[in-house]
Amino acid sequence: MESQDFQHIVTTIRPKLVNLCQSFFDRQELAYDAEDAVQETLMRMWQMRERIGGYQKPEALAMLIAKNVCIDILKLCKEQHEPLDETANVISNEQADQTIITHDMERLINNALAKVPTAQRRMLMMRSEGMSMTEIAAVCGATPTSTKTMVCAARKRMMELLMIRRNKK
Repeated sequence: MESQDFQHIVTTIRPKLVNLCQSFFDRQELAYDAEDAVQETLMRMWQMRERIGGYQKPEALAMLIAKNVCIDILKLCKEQHEPLDETANVISNEQADQTIITHDMERLINNALAKVPTAQRRMLMMRSEGMSMTEIAAVCGATPTSTKTMVCAARKRMMELLMIRRNKK
């Protein structure tokens, strides 16, 4: 397989590989990230580039390799972080549960925040950083009244989005 053919395959499947790998690491607090797994997958694909032509669907092969890479990384991390005794195991499990809950909450809030209109999101973030309505209005070139209205609208939208998520679960 020529380098150009391989490059075309990579360009086509890379976004799908990133999405797949992100789904593996979405709930994990790991030093590794999806990008590392994608790079490892592409490296393995490159090493077997001469045989890729024999596969009907190189994309399916890449997805399989990516899944295996993600599983290998997760197994490696689990082995490296195994506690030594029962007490440590209980503490570790409680900390892991709390970490997962915290990570899930951050993800839910960030997903909801991403659905708030940009101007409102910006003002809401400034408010959460402790800025006054007058300061926010000055930075954004708005009146204090419209700033207050937009911040309230952003908070209301966030609550709606978070309540919808909660009711779905």
